Amino acid sequence: MANSEYEYVKREFEFDRRLPPSNWIVVRIDGCHFHRFSKIHAFEKPNDKNALRLMNDCATAMLEKFPDIVFAYGVSDEYSFVFREETEFYHRREGKILSLCVSYFTSLYVMKWKGFFPNKELKEPPYFDARAVCYPNLKTIRDYLAWRQVDCHINNQYNTCFWMLVKSGKSEQEAQLALKGTFAKDKNELLAQQFQINYDDEPAMFRKGSSVYREKVETTVKIDDYKNPIKRPRLKVTVAHVDIIGPEFWENHQDILREGKFMHEFVKKSAVDRMLPPCNWIVVRINCCQFDQFSTFHSFDKPNDESALRLMNASASLMMEQYPDIVFGYGFSNEYSFVFHDKTELYQRQESLILSSCSSYFTSLYMTKWKGFFPHKELMQTPRFEAEALCYPKLKIACEYLSWRQAECHAGNQYNTCFWMLVKSGKSEKEAHEILKGTLSKDKNELLFQQFQMNYNNEPAMFRKGSCIYRHKVEELAEAESSDNGTASDRWDVKVDHVDLGPGFWRKHSWIMSNCNK
Repeated sequence: MANSEYEYVKREFEFDRRLPPSNWIVVRIDGCHFHRFSKIHAFEKPNDKNALRLMNDCATAMLEKFPDIVFAYGVSDEYSFVFREETEFYHRREGKILSLCVSYFTSLYVMKWKGFFPNKELKEPPYFDARAVCYPNLKTIRDYLAWRQVDCHINNQYNTCFWMLVKSGKSEQEAQLALKGTFAKDKNELLAQQFQINYDDEPAMFRKGSSVYREKVETTVKIDDYKNPIKRPRLKVTVAHVDIIGPEFWENHQDILREGKFMHEFVKKSAVDRMLPPCNWIVVRINCCQFDQFSTFHSFDKPNDESALRLMNASASLMMEQYPDIVFGYGFSNEYSFVFHDKTELYQRQESLILSSCSSYFTSLYMTKWKGFFPHKELMQTPRFEAEALCYPKLKIACEYLSWRQAECHAGNQYNTCFWMLVKSGKSEKEAHEILKGTLSKDKNELLFQQFQMNYNNEPAMFRKGSCIYRHKVEELAEAESSDNGTASDRWDVKVDHVDLGPGFWRKHSWIMSNCNK
């Protein structure tokens, strides 16, 4: 929109990475730091039934939202979503698919938490990472799912033994030593002899995981004149805990995986992740999907809702606390860009894990902080964010990327300010668009001044310039142990600012990108 001198950063550095056609796409979502998360929230060991049902409910909603997902399989804090091989979802753009899926799943997890844990408050925001893997034929996709179910069985059998030993009085180290080198039959014998547990009698959800798919069911569509129900077959999302390693399930459900052709070890080797190039500044840009609809649904003020913008800024500030490799953030409207320093080794620079964890954590923060900024508005719709990763080999180009985004902020906000002032004055949205068509920046300033006695430059800087987030040094008084006199010490705090991102800013804040605060 801005058509500024800085737009070369888009033309020359932003590329769509598309997943190859005619491949089944698997998006595997995995909880980040869920050992700690489950401990903080006192999940039952080895399996918490409510936690698993929450994951299943989120997966069910994913299939209801995205028709191109044909099957999902989940265990513990992990879920794999299989997209049909001919899908054109987001034109198969990897970053978009990954970030949107993990963000929506996170959003659902937070939204549905109370339904499964009515007496437990969320003590920290949950978040997930994800990767996308392509499989070329029906056999490999079935082998992939078999591999995950084999892992479910192995891990659950071990964890069942481990936690029974711990609950019987052994330390965790003693339990690990007792199980070292044991086979499946040894673990079954241990459970039977020491704890009178037949492992095969454990709930199927624990042993086999959860399969989510659409199944035809007879559904009453209407009642006839004689009060008789008229039924029709309809597809309904179903959760089952069944064997998917053998052929029986797939023979009975041939419509789930339809081709439009490697063993377990092969599918594991196929999961090669793309590494972002070394010594490049990485920018992760996050956008809220269908934000016009979301903002209308929640009655955000137009053209700018100050509380909504402050919520975005608060979420971005906490992102910097979670990810110390983020050196700068810039945001406006429904968008935030996070700049990672050029030496970062976050996730060994694996693109999918960086993208997915960032979009998931930002989504989680946005939802958990909502009440603080909208105490009288319920969150009625799940927000979801997509993300993309951009690489810039020189610091100058990374700074000019930020200048480009600020130019977009100015142009977009100036247009929206004029547009909504015209609408509020009685014009229709179509009329407002026609009036502004082809106008330049000075024309819009004149329109605002002449028709509404508004000086655009007096509008809040947060609206006109967007928000910059960075760390700055703060002096604080620290008490000395041996005397009553205080001593000054330095600490680094996250600051939110609304300023021009020209050369003067970077000269004045040279420490931001030089990482002297690391």
